[in-house]
Amino acid sequence: MNRDDDHITREQSFGIIEQMIAAAKNEHREKGDGWLIWGWLLFIASIVSAILVATGHNNFIGWVWIGMVVIGFTIGFFLSEKRKKKDVVTTYIQDLLTKLGAGFFISLFVMIAASYITRSYYGFGYYYVLYAFWMFIHGSAIRFRPLIIGAFINWAAALAIFFTRDNFFFVMIISSIAILAGYLIPGYMLRSQFKKSHKAKSESR
Repeated sequence: MNRDDDHITREQSFGIIEQMIAAAKNEHREKGDGWLIWGWLLFIASIVSAILVATGHNNFIGWVWIGMVVIGFTIGFFLSEKRKKKDVVTTYIQDLLTKLGAGFFISLFVMIAASYITRSYYGFGYYYVLYAFWMFIHGSAIRFRPLIIGAFINWAAALAIFFTRDNFFFVMIISSIAILAGYLIPGYMLRSQFKKSHKAKSESR
């Protein structure tokens, strides 16, 4: 193989990489559904938990979070199955993000179990460290700055939670703020970007 052939191969390789990134970016512009679904569930669970603490009904808090997880995973499962039927080709980056997502949820469950065993509210701080890491990787992969900013908001929330000294009311207030700024706002921005992209494609046809 001569140098010209090698040069063409490199250009083709970079072209393939750019196509993969573009494909992953387009895939995750899909209305921002995942961020909005989990964002609203986490936000509502945090607000309701804070209200229950303030009104002295702490016994119901566990049920609130169990309900949130069940609803979230049920919706997520159906959306995932629906997406699989539509997807014909899966790129390397799409597959990698899927595996990273699986690793995220496994790690999250381990942390939740550890928090339950130790009976410590500090576990929420570690949750947000994990959320932030996932958002940073995800936002970097699809080159979406609001998610990266959301990651830093969640890292800051994690630090704030560690300073609450196990005060669950303030943990939930911090949680709701972090979810609003770090999940919901980027999620709605993703949806807005998706709609603009979809509209531009429709008009170009």
